[in-house]
Amino acid sequence: MAERKNKAPQDFLNEKIKKFKPYSLNNDITNFRIRLDANESFINLPEFIVREIKDAVAEIDFNRYPYFLASDLIKKYAGTIGIDEKYIVAGNGSDEIINIIINSFLSKGDKIMTFTPDFSMYDFYSDIIEAQIVRIEKKSDEDFSIDFDKAAHMIKEQDIKVVIFSNPCNPTGKLTDKSVLEKFVGDVDALVVIDEVYMTFCDDRENQSFINNFLDYPNLIILKSLSKAYGLASIRTGFAVANEVFINMLRTVKSPFNLNAVSQKIAETVLSHMDYINESIKLINENKAELEREFRNLLSEFNGCKLHETQTNFVLLETDKTKIIFEYLLSKGILIRQLNDRFLRISTGSKEENKELISALKNIL
Repeated sequence: MAERKNKAPQDFLNEKIKKFKPYSLNNDITNFRIRLDANESFINLPEFIVREIKDAVAEIDFNRYPYFLASDLIKKYAGTIGIDEKYIVAGNGSDEIINIIINSFLSKGDKIMTFTPDFSMYDFYSDIIEAQIVRIEKKSDEDFSIDFDKAAHMIKEQDIKVVIFSNPCNPTGKLTDKSVLEKFVGDVDALVVIDEVYMTFCDDRENQSFINNFLDYPNLIILKSLSKAYGLASIRTGFAVANEVFINMLRTVKSPFNLNAVSQKIAETVLSHMDYINESIKLINENKAELEREFRNLLSEFNGCKLHETQTNFVLLETDKTKIIFEYLLSKGILIRQLNDRFLRISTGSKEENKELISALKNIL
């Protein structure tokens, strides 16, 4: 037997992986009472739906693999959004679908366009497969706008194969008008992935979403999720909506049993109560609007902060005191998201949680 070389565990790692750090969402922080950092719904499921979930889960054959395509769940979801189920694939959260799309449409060295700031996992999954990331900085001084004409020109000139972004955007909360995006998607010779996870909170979502005319664009994939507006972050369930060619391809390359049976049953049960879901979305939007009003009143007396308008379930605060505010709120048991030294992202909570947040901010500001 050849003598083993004296190697440390890290010596066996692929060089491209060594630069990555584990994803962190305040995971090391536990001393809080109110959590407003993850854009989750503050509304937990009511007891009558929980009872139905328990009955549904009890029917699962736990010794069997889950449905390969989550067909029953997809059929249920298709009914709620009014499209044919053949245009939908389910995933273990929209994050998994993002990873599958990037791996399916790109090879090492291929170019993908992202915008910054935006959801960090677009770049993360692209980096892992060693794609070339073309990043376009948003115009933060102009409310985070994107020059889509410039982007379209760069896609053509640099042979960019995929472009991906969220609308409304996480973390800016900005909604790009659909008319702008329709022109962009129609003009470019690249796959366009629009992450509409937060579209459910948009004031004009019926007209701003591509869900009703995605088939008009052969290069378009839409991402959806049950984590935010549906209050099901814990079960990690997301969807891609696209033409049959794309959907069949995604079904082919995804893991065989990627969405577990428990998540499928829970999601199916909750989707049977769309009246409840719609009321929850209405309440979330009302609370966020009230939170924005409270912020405006508060900031009218303080010049060191700026509130950015959002079309999501969170508010975005710009200030050079992010660290001070973050740490003070945490000392009061309130956890928010410090994005960097310039921005704080704060999810809307219940009326009581929002009231406590504003009271604490008054003290420090």
